Amino acid sequence: MRANPSQRPSPKMRSVWRITSLFSSISLVALPIIYYFLMRYFSLPFFILMIIIGVVIALIIFLTLFLPTLKLKYTAYEIYENELEIQKGIFVIKRIVIPMVRVQHVTTEVGPILRRYGLSTVNISTAATTHEIEGLEHHVAEKLRDKIIYLARISDDDV
Repeated sequence: MRANPSQRPSPKMRSVWRITSLFSSISLVALPIIYYFLMRYFSLPFFILMIIIGVVIALIIFLTLFLPTLKLKYTAYEIYENELEIQKGIFVIKRIVIPMVRVQHVTTEVGPILRRYGLSTVNISTAATTHEIEGLEHHVAEKLRDKIIYLARISDDDV
């Protein structure tokens, strides 16, 4: 059995995941607000509003503080001569092996939040799917992109 992939995203990616989690979890705030208005018109119990507020606060704290740390711990990748392995997941850990002969093209992507932290995402496309390696420093992402392209070209020549 092969060892776990050892290459990890930059620790700065934790902050990026926290920011994106905070933005995506803001919609949870609508739940107590909606219940509050329903409570005023339909005389619903007040203690349920307190429970909803507590659950929403707990979820936002979990999603923004703890989940990004766990995600950083279990996200990894490794490049071998004939394949690329990507590990993702927190509760269910998925290990994806992509043969280099299947790689069609490789791109780097930088969004506004990633740019702020000097990070990039490498996208690897095969005939069927696209896989990504998030949270790499710009220079690391460019080297990784070039290495995958080089190894894919060599693998393609061998076939």
